[in-house]
Amino acid sequence: MKNEFSMLPKITVCMAAYNAAGYINESIQSILDQTFEDFELLIINDGSTDQTLDIVNEFKDPRIRLVNNDKNRGLTYTRNVALTEARGEYIAILDSDDVAVPNRLELQYTFFQEHPDFALCGGHGTVIDKTGKHVEDNRFIVPVGADKIKMTLLFQNTFINSTVMYKSAVLRELNGYLDYAPAEDYELFTRISAKYQVNNLDCILVKYRIHDNNISIVQSETGREKVFAIKQNQLTQLQIEPDERTSKALFSLLEGDFNASSFTDYLSLFTRLKTANQSLKKYPQIPFEKVLFNYWFQIIYIKRAKMNALSLLLNKNLFKWSFVSLRQLRKTFKLSINGIGSISK
Repeated sequence: MKNEFSMLPKITVCMAAYNAAGYINESIQSILDQTFEDFELLIINDGSTDQTLDIVNEFKDPRIRLVNNDKNRGLTYTRNVALTEARGEYIAILDSDDVAVPNRLELQYTFFQEHPDFALCGGHGTVIDKTGKHVEDNRFIVPVGADKIKMTLLFQNTFINSTVMYKSAVLRELNGYLDYAPAEDYELFTRISAKYQVNNLDCILVKYRIHDNNISIVQSETGREKVFAIKQNQLTQLQIEPDERTSKALFSLLEGDFNASSFTDYLSLFTRLKTANQSLKKYPQIPFEKVLFNYWFQIIYIKRAKMNALSLLLNKNLFKWSFVSLRQLRKTFKLSINGIGSISK
């Protein structure tokens, strides 16, 4: 299935590069070594000041196309340049420090041929360090299944950006990436999933590299602001007024900081989400309500509700006997007993 450069490729692999000299050689080679060959590798050099450009130019494969920004423009701008330049029916993302497994493109292209109603497909990853060695507990596993992913996206990002492949037409229809850097990918995923089917393959597609420069989004103030805005957008789409307390509670679930809001705020958020979904039917009702209940249990347990734990768990707005496990009941009962014991001392 050799690609003739004069013909349109099936897949455009987009690689944004800024001062990526330490890793980009391996990233490029991982695409050139793919079992699926009908692709172009579109590299957008975003004003690099190191040896990135020299390394790219050492490759002579005709499937590589290099575009240079006039100066450092940032990731959102650069990704949208790639969208403008891409010629493939599908667009695959690979960051310039990550490594694709050899059959990544083949697996995703096959998925799209078998599921033409889907617009986005990702997969699992393994984690490597800056030298390329696997780190301890290196599995980077994401949710699988269209309904599960759609529900989970309300609370957290369910895709590894370096594994995703899109239908090009859908990206253009939705006007590509918006100004949400460094969370522009998460925002795009939420917009796509609101209108189209999305999924992850239950297999490893990429080696995801951790190093000093890929700090968590929510560790930066700009990142926190952008993700908070995404949470507000999600509430608005569910016809829930995105007031400060409700938005903060939803945002804290992504951070895993269950002490950020009160029991009252979380209960209000989950009740409103449940009611909104019953009306709009955006998510499958019973599985979604079970997700809400499981979050509610985590909050009760982590916040150490003590003597109120059992009554909180059994709240009529969220509780169903079919949702609760014996383990959850046992842990909650223990919290309540410990709370009573602390008062009696």
